[in-house]
Amino acid sequence: MAAVITLEHTRMWPGAVAAALTGWQEAALMGTADRVFFRCECHDCTGDAPRRRLQQALLGLPQWARAPLYALVLPVDLYYLRRTSPMPPTSPDSDWAWWQRRR
Repeated sequence: MAAVITLEHTRMWPGAVAAALTGWQEAALMGTADRVFFRCECHDCTGDAPRRRLQQALLGLPQWARAPLYALVLPVDLYYLRRTSPMPPTSPDSDWAWWQRRR
């Protein structure tokens, strides 16, 4: 995880990846989808900010260092995909990330 530490010290802040992973887990696993259905659209409730930071980390890491982080993110992503459904009014051409186009 030396690459994650380097990334955090150059492009983020120390602990940013761990905080983002924890935030995404809480958002996806602790019923955020239910809160979204009740119209809470803030970044903390939707998990957008933590998942966006994870995406930035995945893209910023060298190829060889992505797999361990992705192995932690993937189960949460899959769980979120199972618990949510696509938003009908969203165009596939939208610049929103995939997690933003689901409710």
